[in-house]
Amino acid sequence: MQKLTEMLQRSVADGTFIRAVCSGKFDKTVKKCVFTPAERKSGPVILQERFMPDGKALHSFCGCDNFAQVLSDISVSYKQTDIFCGDFTASVLRSKKGAVHISYGKGAKAPAENKPDKNYILSPDKKYDFLVMLGIQDKNGRVYDKKQSKFRQINRFLEIVKDTLSSLPEDDLTVWDLCCGKSYLSFAVYYYFRYILDRQITIYCVDRKEDVIKECAGYAEQLGWDGMKFICGDIFKVLPDKTAELVLSLHACDTATDMVLSEAVRRGAKVILSSPCCQHELASQIKNEELSYILREPILKQKLSVVITDALRCRLLYAGGYKVTTLEFIDPEDTPKNLMIRAEKTYIPKKLRANALKEYDGICESLNVRPSMRRLLDGFLSDLIEGDM
Repeated sequence: MQKLTEMLQRSVADGTFIRAVCSGKFDKTVKKCVFTPAERKSGPVILQERFMPDGKALHSFCGCDNFAQVLSDISVSYKQTDIFCGDFTASVLRSKKGAVHISYGKGAKAPAENKPDKNYILSPDKKYDFLVMLGIQDKNGRVYDKKQSKFRQINRFLEIVKDTLSSLPEDDLTVWDLCCGKSYLSFAVYYYFRYILDRQITIYCVDRKEDVIKECAGYAEQLGWDGMKFICGDIFKVLPDKTAELVLSLHACDTATDMVLSEAVRRGAKVILSSPCCQHELASQIKNEELSYILREPILKQKLSVVITDALRCRLLYAGGYKVTTLEFIDPEDTPKNLMIRAEKTYIPKKLRANALKEYDGICESLNVRPSMRRLLDGFLSDLIEGDM
């Protein structure tokens, strides 16, 4: 341990210390303890994060000069301590009786998420008040370890929004976030348009969960963001009459996505960004003898139904006059629910739209399915296409 302590202290001094993790506390009062380099006004320090069994994370700082000894003292209470430095790695295993085994390895590289990404719209090195309120950053502006994937998700979403700017009007913008949940994306979109692009924006966030709506409304009030409106209720009943140029929906469950997409089409939204979730509806309907070799396996049937559900949604959007793209929203390692449907209102010849609708209905008939989105748009698309003829 003395040798390891000396090696670690040298790494801290020359700036090659990356991270240390203590796990398996003998008394189980702490799940794990993580140490990483940080900066404060007084200079370089080591940030200590203790992750508790109830999900809370407690933060404190210790000086760099004696960090190696501090870690050595703390590690006595843990079964395992892993140390990552640029010139070496070490793993310390302890038994309850005090036996210690230390193994060494090659130097480690700093985690990619700790390095600024030049493509990030929101910098990982900058503090954002709304991210602090939403529990993604701490009060010093550091993104919590367990929120790194959420931070990447928000940035990826803003990149997708940026790619659609040419399809949106250049003046004041109205946005809907339907089935908004905790409104992570709405807060980020509002910040992007209002404070990065310097544009006037109003976002209506709608969800059925009264407690969530109340909490998010409180955050917006504290931030002074009066352009964010939070509404509790059914999206078919509480939406304002004003048409939204941009409609958002992240992980609206099962047929809630169909409700969002159909309402956006009816209201003539310029851009729709939707990440579907839990597509169960067609799994209970689909029947096709030629696909029986797939449908007899429950897991394969569910996976096939997911793909068909989203493919049919895309085809119906095309029939409604939208250029549709499907893309990966975020790394599948962060979440398997990573599909994004991006639909942009554009000119599509009426004949092509009519053929798309006919093709859509033919596919549904062959599979014995009647998706909710088709029912919700029943008559509307036909009237829309016929009106153009």
